[in-house]
Amino acid sequence: MGSIGRSFALVGHSYRILMKDKELMVLPLMSGAIIAVVVGGSLFGIGLDTIEQHRPAAYLPLFVTYVVIYAIGIFFQAAIVAGAAERMRGGDPTVASALAAASRRAGAILLWAVVAATVGLVLRSIEHRAGVIGKIVARVAGVAWSLATFFVVPVLVLEDRSARDSFNRSVAVFRQTWGETVVGGTSLGLAAARAWVTLVAVVTLLAYVVGVAAVAVGIAGGVFLMIFFSALHGIYVASLYRYATEGAGGAGFDGDLLRHAFVPKK
Repeated sequence: MGSIGRSFALVGHSYRILMKDKELMVLPLMSGAIIAVVVGGSLFGIGLDTIEQHRPAAYLPLFVTYVVIYAIGIFFQAAIVAGAAERMRGGDPTVASALAAASRRAGAILLWAVVAATVGLVLRSIEHRAGVIGKIVARVAGVAWSLATFFVVPVLVLEDRSARDSFNRSVAVFRQTWGETVVGGTSLGLAAARAWVTLVAVVTLLAYVVGVAAVAVGIAGGVFLMIFFSALHGIYVASLYRYATEGAGGAGFDGDLLRHAFVPKK
């Protein structure tokens, strides 16, 4: 089986686990709703004109908002990972048990959110202010950062480490297990892209039949896809982490598929 075939097989395994615990999809829904409220409140409080004109008065509130958004996203991602890990240990996770697991690590999650938000803002600043070279540097650095932090959330919520130790552990786990080059990690992105293309095609066809009502279908479909793939991603990461640290992916995962999900560059 080629790398693309293995990747889609991994997504299939993740999907089957998600179908056992559909309630985990409530977590990204909650995350999105809370973030929407935070963003709306921030824009209202700071003022769009202040933001658009890059006034200094907006910098600190924007940074705080950025950190809060990161913290919310990471917290609920940690809850999904915790729920998936509970299922792979043979348990029966609930939304409450997943949130409780993430809550126990709230302090470390907040500290990591500050670090992640700072790095994100620095990369965005480089990309927007340093021309073409800045864009290239920012994107290369962004990919490197994504790889280095791939396992941070599961380490944070499952290993009871500090934010700093979680980063170091994430780098070590990733490098010792699969090397530097991700081959199969694009599978979720490809699956999501195909789903979005399908949704756009369906909505376009419906627009000729039901007119404006197709917009509602598009919005509902878009929300569902975001929720579904966010939950699926959490399960995927949790399973790869479990294999990396324990040599097993848990219920529903094939060890050989996991061993080849990421391979070192030749």
